[in-house]
Amino acid sequence: MVVVVISWIYIAAICLSIGIAVNKALSKLIPVPGYKHIGYTGYIVTGLVTLTVYAETFSIFYKVGAVCHAIMLAVAIVTAFFNRDEIKAIVTSVIRKLRGNRLILFAAVIVAGAFFTSRGTFHTDTGIYHAQAIRLIEEYGVLKGLGNLQLHYAYNSSYLPLCALFTLSFILPFALHTMTGFLMVLFTIYAIDGLFDFTRHGKHGGDMARVAILIYAFGNMTGLQSPATDYSTMFMVLYIFCGWITYAEEVAVNSFDRREDIAYYGYLSVLAIFVVSMKLSAAMVVLLATLPFIALVKKKMWKELTFFLLIGFLSFLPYLVRNVILSGWLFYPVSAIDLFNFDWKIPAEYMKIDSDQIKVWGRCLFDVNKVDLSVSQWIGPWWENKQHYEEMLCYSQIVAIPLLILGVVGRIREKTTNPALPAFYMAILVNLVMWFMTAPFIRYGLAFMLLLPLCVMGDALDVIARKKNIVLAFLAALIAINFFSWIDRYFTDDLVFVKHYITDDYYLVPVEFPKSDMSTMDMNGQTIYIAGIDEVNSYHVYPGSCYGMMAERTELRGDSFEDGFKAK
Repeated sequence: MVVVVISWIYIAAICLSIGIAVNKALSKLIPVPGYKHIGYTGYIVTGLVTLTVYAETFSIFYKVGAVCHAIMLAVAIVTAFFNRDEIKAIVTSVIRKLRGNRLILFAAVIVAGAFFTSRGTFHTDTGIYHAQAIRLIEEYGVLKGLGNLQLHYAYNSSYLPLCALFTLSFILPFALHTMTGFLMVLFTIYAIDGLFDFTRHGKHGGDMARVAILIYAFGNMTGLQSPATDYSTMFMVLYIFCGWITYAEEVAVNSFDRREDIAYYGYLSVLAIFVVSMKLSAAMVVLLATLPFIALVKKKMWKELTFFLLIGFLSFLPYLVRNVILSGWLFYPVSAIDLFNFDWKIPAEYMKIDSDQIKVWGRCLFDVNKVDLSVSQWIGPWWENKQHYEEMLCYSQIVAIPLLILGVVGRIREKTTNPALPAFYMAILVNLVMWFMTAPFIRYGLAFMLLLPLCVMGDALDVIARKKNIVLAFLAALIAINFFSWIDRYFTDDLVFVKHYITDDYYLVPVEFPKSDMSTMDMNGQTIYIAGIDEVNSYHVYPGSCYGMMAERTELRGDSFEDGFKAK
């Protein structure tokens, strides 16, 4: 736990320094939000995004190891020196707030986060490919056609290069895996900090978005030791949407009239574009960017529009390049965009099977031959496989719709509708529809399933209070009741985790990535490691594949791993 907390301080310090420098540099080109609007969390997030893009780009040319980390550290130190006054002011501001209940709660979050991050059983996908993918990024960067060796490697995520940047395996006797825990602590403290001002807020949609962050963190505590792309993506999505609705509730009805409005919504729009690189299932989050785009066009702010688009594109470009190198496809496993014909390209028939498996597993059909079943045919098996607490979460989505409609109608009648609020709910609804129609694993769409009912409930609170509306109060109460089951389930899980792992000796250093017995196979004179029936693709030996069948149908493009892989 001690090493975990030290790593978080180190990550936060570097991200804060880089974030302030990037924000200051961008202010010369576009409107950027200041500390008043984004706070220390926003600067750290800016630093995280910048370092992610840096690590992705570096991996295209070289491995993400000591050299990559040293360059980052040198830049962070230099920027910290030149921006020392800003950093001092921010740190002083944070320290001043650390009093009473805030201090107690923040300390509790850090201790709990460190406990769960330092021990436990890793996420299944971490054993299958997360840990091995991070190791390969550390040792080789990005390898041509790596997805042929195991199709999961083609599930490109910008989060994995970021994790590789901070494993510190080049200097420590073990690899750190503390980034997911860091995100949980960062965004949980952000949410709690905002909820301290609950009584000062005229509207509470933003407050309930903060509650959504807390529920998500609470529900995924047992997975914080894993560098899982689901968790990181959902935390970032929750932060973006929380920031959006909070700001929309605070500003005047005619949003985007001020330069600071464009700065803040533009900042969130860039994050919305970037988050797609973390996981393709979050693709529709980019809909949030349409409103700032329209506002800039209407105001004929062509320079600002050009730079916002350019920054968003550059934050996404390394992801696209890595996609092509890893799989030969621009978006794997999407066959609709077929632009390249490299020799390392994953064959279309392999990709189709992989894509179909994702869909049928999400629909609880577990048979690729059933991929073309209609919604009416697969919704039954899907629903039958849901636990009670998952059913209650689904019920809350249904209850949220009439509550949303009544709320929107009420705002229109009162002429208090901020266009950013309908855009907020439309983006959530579209994401929910896309999630449901593609691969409806609850964990893939959990952020949106939390945000919709909680935010419409929060948005209705002031109307309920002012007009004593019984219908709205009843619907809001139904949503709250539906969430009791979800919270109870994960409260129990967290307690069981504590009971099971509290005696483990990880109070100084965290648990290592799991080791497993792996067999070997020869590939063009080189050794490939194959996982056993436990499907744990060890971080400790490489390159590895969980599936001998995939490795058997693959060969090296040249004489070494650096040349990449291709299908036989």
